[in-house]
Amino acid sequence: MGTYYLNLDTSSNPNGDNEVHESSCWRMPSAENRVYLGVFSDCVQAVLAAKLKGYSKADGCKICSPEAHHS
Repeated sequence: MGTYYLNLDTSSNPNGDNEVHESSCWRMPSAENRVYLGVFSDCVQAVLAAKLKGYSKADGCKICSPEAHHS
């Protein structure tokens, strides 16, 4: 289980994706640039939750959520 956040700032992502990060990730966005997604069993579930909230370009962080990273 992990706590996940969505990065609202897409400017540093070449694909314009909203990256999903686990709370312990060193690439975690600043407090003003993130949305709390919740606690999930894995990053795949966290990315799915982000997409259900309307973030269609949500993608897992390649560092902390590689199983859900597709870009």
